[in-house]
Amino acid sequence: MVFYLWADLRGIDIGERLQEGTFLELSEVIDLVNACGWSLDDLLSALHRRASNVITPSGHMPTGGVKSGEKGNRLSVIRSFLEFTSSDHLSRLQAWPERWALYRDMRDECLSKLATHARGLRKRNRDDVGQREGLDPEVLVRLRAVIDPDHPDNPFERTVRFRNFVMIRLLIELGIRRGELLGIMVGDCDVTGPRGYITIHRRPDNVLDRRIAPGASTKTAARKLELSPRTTQLVYEWIVHHRSKLPGAKKAEGQFLILSIPTGAAMSPSNVNKMFEVLRERVPGLPGDVTPHVLRHSWNETFSDYVDRNGISEQDEVKWRRRIMGWRDEASAKFYLRRTVARRSNEVLRKMHNKLDISVKTEGQNP
Repeated sequence: MVFYLWADLRGIDIGERLQEGTFLELSEVIDLVNACGWSLDDLLSALHRRASNVITPSGHMPTGGVKSGEKGNRLSVIRSFLEFTSSDHLSRLQAWPERWALYRDMRDECLSKLATHARGLRKRNRDDVGQREGLDPEVLVRLRAVIDPDHPDNPFERTVRFRNFVMIRLLIELGIRRGELLGIMVGDCDVTGPRGYITIHRRPDNVLDRRIAPGASTKTAARKLELSPRTTQLVYEWIVHHRSKLPGAKKAEGQFLILSIPTGAAMSPSNVNKMFEVLRERVPGLPGDVTPHVLRHSWNETFSDYVDRNGISEQDEVKWRRRIMGWRDEASAKFYLRRTVARRSNEVLRKMHNKLDISVKTEGQNP
């Protein structure tokens, strides 16, 4: 969408460029990179001014924009779109080797430029300051309380309270990703005993997932995770007494655990975002950064506290964390442990300070 808005703003016909193989000039790539940092409001306002023939200073720039990570994501998606779409045009030129070679070279050059800019934008911040962390313990307690369907501060409509209760408990208890939650199917749930299990599968090509922006993609390893007795009971109640009454629940494409209400369609990632937006706006005491991913950070910090209290070895800590989170390597854990690492390192500093303190001899005291 950003790509097409930018093209409209600059008077560029994307279809024509792809058909002819001219792609984007270097100056256009730089301009596109810059526009990927604009907010949608700024892009739409610029288009409105252009359509209205409003003259603005040549140095006009948007007053706000998106963060570097989002800017990099936009550019990466645009590059993927160009790569996929142009491959169809390229395949049609196989009968004309010279035209095919020229189109390929122009295509590779454009994609290479976009990839270079996208990689530069997606570099992680090396600083600890200002990076995402989990919720403070008291905030997490507040969140767990307010999502109960009978809590007076519950901000959701009655019809969706129980489903949202189950969803947020699963995110808090298992530390799973938003996409993994939406990708769970009823067959992945074993909740017939006192302690249930949910298996997080990797299904990148799930034919039953017809969402425009599917939530079922699991980035890393599949794993079977145990539920608490209370959450086991809640998932069972959701499946048997609530979910079963939705119109789309018995259809093949409706076999996902989390469904929209009242349609029974598979719930979209954007609806999860809206759910958390309601929490942030309507529940006093919750910070403005409460998201499913922040709950994943919170799980890791809670796990670290458990490790510290129970004297678990570093080797077991790494092994268990990787298995529960579904990570294939240890590097992924570093981005979820900023607060834990800071706390542990400060404890070391405190002990060092105590040993390095110099006792000052005062009158009447021995040094």
